[in-house]
Amino acid sequence: MNQNYPPLITSEIAIELLNGARKVSLDLGLTKTEIKIERDTIFLNDKPLVSLNKLNKVLEKKDTIFFLKDDEIFMAAISDVHYYKLVNTSDAPTIEIDGIRMHRTKGTTPTKDAILKLKFLGVDKGKILDTCTGLGYTAIESLKNKSELVITIEKDFNVIRIAQLNPWSRNLFDQKIHNILGDSYQIVNFLPKNFFDYIIHDPPRLSFAGNLYSEVFYEKMYSILNFGGKLLHYTGEPGSKYRRIDLQKGVQNRLKSVGFKKINYYPEIMSIICEK
Repeated sequence: MNQNYPPLITSEIAIELLNGARKVSLDLGLTKTEIKIERDTIFLNDKPLVSLNKLNKVLEKKDTIFFLKDDEIFMAAISDVHYYKLVNTSDAPTIEIDGIRMHRTKGTTPTKDAILKLKFLGVDKGKILDTCTGLGYTAIESLKNKSELVITIEKDFNVIRIAQLNPWSRNLFDQKIHNILGDSYQIVNFLPKNFFDYIIHDPPRLSFAGNLYSEVFYEKMYSILNFGGKLLHYTGEPGSKYRRIDLQKGVQNRLKSVGFKKINYYPEIMSIICEK
């Protein structure tokens, strides 16, 4: 699937344009593009893109990403039951849902974090299931590891819509990655038993998706994992803030009860890795 991305800017790019830059990034730092500025208007490929005076609205919004269309500037966000927003970082952007970032950005970046998780998991080819797509960075990096099959599941269509705005997610829509729109809790019921070599489970917070932390769901993941296969479960820091419950300890106990072994927590990736 080919994805055409609108020109995207941040406050940093807006400053460059207002200062007269003729070559800037319009895809969040991936490439740079030649533009023209004539009669206080920015032209891209000889077509008017946006008026310079309209850039002032983005200057103070440091982490916000905007897209340009028809001489207007729009925030890369969706307001629905929840509020979804594409947020700028030092490399790949993250997504915020109701103000909560869905990736680690303190001391790392979303892509670096995905790469490190796969390194700790020891991914080497094989068949991979990514239970929570998000912006697709884990699935994309899995494909770079020459995995023979990558399946990724996302429940929230608005998250996919944000990914479709994000140039860093373009490889998510590569035909080699199989995207499933649906609830992982239900979808895993229809996946083959003893099949996947690796499962990456990076669910939303417990308050958003409690069933993805349940013993029943862990049983389902255990059943579709190949013998000797590995599961990575992101939990965050040990000692959850949720009503004084130790989230990590609870996860480890439930994983053990369904049959997982060699269960270890790795603080570098704030994740538990275990084997079948």
